[in-house]
Amino acid sequence: MIRKIDFWEGIVMNFIRQAFWPASDESMPAWVSRFIQDVLARSKLSQIILHRSIKNRLRTRNWYARKYLKGRGIEIGAQQVPTEVSNHCKVEYVDVISNEQLVTRYGLPGPDLVPLTHVIDGNDLGVYKDGELDFLIANHVLEHFDDPVGGTIEWLRVLRDGGRLFITLPNFRSNCYDFRRFPARRDHLAVDYRDPLGRAERNLKHYEDFAQTLYEWEEEDPRVREQALEWTRADDRHHYHVYDEQTVKDVLSLVGDVSSIGLKFVNGLLSKDGFEFLVIVEKGQSGGLRGWPTWMEKCMATIRSLSINAYVDLKRNLIARFGSAS
Repeated sequence: MIRKIDFWEGIVMNFIRQAFWPASDESMPAWVSRFIQDVLARSKLSQIILHRSIKNRLRTRNWYARKYLKGRGIEIGAQQVPTEVSNHCKVEYVDVISNEQLVTRYGLPGPDLVPLTHVIDGNDLGVYKDGELDFLIANHVLEHFDDPVGGTIEWLRVLRDGGRLFITLPNFRSNCYDFRRFPARRDHLAVDYRDPLGRAERNLKHYEDFAQTLYEWEEEDPRVREQALEWTRADDRHHYHVYDEQTVKDVLSLVGDVSSIGLKFVNGLLSKDGFEFLVIVEKGQSGGLRGWPTWMEKCMATIRSLSINAYVDLKRNLIARFGSAS
C-alpha cells in the first residue's frame, strides 16, 4: 500500500524533485526516486532543515564569506556560482579545466562562468607561493580529491598564518548519489595520504561502491567493475569519499596531526540534516585542530541560519507586496 503524504511532505517531495531532477517523472532515475522516498521517511524537522538548506545554500555561503573573509584569496571551481565576498576582498578564480571545456564537456553556460586566472589542478597550487593568500574558498571540491588530507595541506600552504580556509562539502545523507554509501573514517583517510602507490586500486574500489549503491547491483555483478573502470578511464573524478560531520573533522584533524599546522574552527554549519557542511578554519603555526563546536553550538548555528534566511525571505516578500506603496 502506498502511504498517503501530507501537505508539507508534498512540498518537500516537489522541491527535492525539482532540485535533483527537474525533468519529467518518466525519465527520473531510480536513485532519485529512492532518495525522495528516503527523505519522506525522515522526521518533519529533518525535512525542514534539508528543504531550507538546499533553497538557501548560496545565500548562506555568501553570508558567511562576507562576514569572515577579508584580503586577497582564491576560489577553486566556482564556475557560474562564485561565492560573494565583501567589496574589500580580491578574488582570483582557478579550475582544473578551462571554461571552454566546461561548456563543451558539461554544458555549463559560458557567459555566466567566472574568468579564470589559472587553469590548474586544485590539489597542486604551485603557481602560488607559501603564505601568499588571506583566504581560500572551495565549495564541493574536496570530495573529488582521492587524497583529501594532502589536498587540504596544499590549500593551507598558500595561506598566511591567520588566513582562513572556507570549505563546503555535500552531506552524504542529503544527495541522491551518496545517501546509501558509507562515509570514510580516519584510518582510511590516513592510508590515502600515506600510501599514494595504492591509491589507484582504492579509487577503483570507491567507484565500485558508488556503482553498486547507485544502480543497486550485487557486489559480484560484472557491471560493477566495468562501470568503475569506465569512470576511471574517463577521469570523471566522481565522489571518491562521502562525508558526514565526523569525516570532515577527521580530515582536518589528520591535517593538523601530520603537518603540525594549527587549525582553529571559526564558524560553520554542521547539521546532520543539512544539504552541505560549511566550515571556516583559521591557519595557525601549530597546535592541530581546536575549537570544534559542541552539540549545542551546532544546534544554535543551524537555528541562527534558519532564522536569518526566514527573516530575509519575509522582508523580501513584504517589499514585493507593499514596497510600491511606501
